[in-house]
Amino acid sequence: MASHSARKGQLGHLTTVELESRWFQVRVLPEVGSKIYDLIWKPTGKNFLWHNPRIAPQIYPIESEFDNYWCGGWDDAFPTADSCVFRNQRYPDLGELRSLQWAVDSTEVKAGEAAVQLSAFGPISPVKAVKRITVDGNSPVVRMNYQITNLGPMDVNFLWGTHPAVTVSPHSILRVPAKQGIVSQCNDPAYGQPGERYNWPVLEVGGRTVPMDKVRSNDANLYFGHYTVGLEGGWYAVEDTQSGDGILLSFPLDQCPCLWLWLNYGGWRGLYHVVVEPWTGYPVNLAQAYDRNNTRRLKPGELFSVELQATAYQRPETWKEALTRVCSAGL
Repeated sequence: MASHSARKGQLGHLTTVELESRWFQVRVLPEVGSKIYDLIWKPTGKNFLWHNPRIAPQIYPIESEFDNYWCGGWDDAFPTADSCVFRNQRYPDLGELRSLQWAVDSTEVKAGEAAVQLSAFGPISPVKAVKRITVDGNSPVVRMNYQITNLGPMDVNFLWGTHPAVTVSPHSILRVPAKQGIVSQCNDPAYGQPGERYNWPVLEVGGRTVPMDKVRSNDANLYFGHYTVGLEGGWYAVEDTQSGDGILLSFPLDQCPCLWLWLNYGGWRGLYHVVVEPWTGYPVNLAQAYDRNNTRRLKPGELFSVELQATAYQRPETWKEALTRVCSAGL
């Protein structure tokens, strides 16, 4: 019997593509921006991806506010995170591809892996996006390759980021190999001013120290939006120190040199999760990043390609062994 499979399924009225290995169950929603909705670690049954308890997955219009339809899971952003106007075009929050119905180009099972490839055309930008998700049948690794091609006659300026919402507990810790944090927003002004820099992970405000790598409880009534820069490696992990399990995501540091941390401990809409996002540049507002010369540029016919790998671990294995695994897998 094969240790990995790919099959179509159903979630309510939505079509799904389900990939499985002996370690992972992965469920993809092609009709909702090709988001990865489930990333289940089979040894424990834990779904590392957070689901919004009040919003079910659904199709929604491109001009809609993303947050009002956000069901959780793992989304991707292009060419911006913040809604903005750039070159007389209005881009929605998390960009123009996150609510499209992507085509399923292929599903395949072959020696060593199961995979799905999806694609979509940009309704605003003259681009084609291709996303390939692969579960390794020989190792507890999930790979995501994302490609964007400029189909137009002029340069395309853009930001790209990926947006996995992770389940957490008060015992969780963020393992981020950064030198510096940058305050961007918080619902309590006592926790730093926008633009303030600090030595990650300890934010010093008002004569007290705030460990930003420690997850707070759901009743903290706080949310934080911070950048981390000066990364010493292209990876991060979210780990539950009580259970000893964690998820580790690796990414190419030369393409994604910063992280955006959205840390929500009940302060935003009463929800509880963290989202740690690799980005090609910051701030994650296309218009503002362009003014600071922090966007990427695709020439006509040029291709942008990025590959990420996710793995999980559980005690006695540590994040160090998990990082070695994804590094040896060829990133």
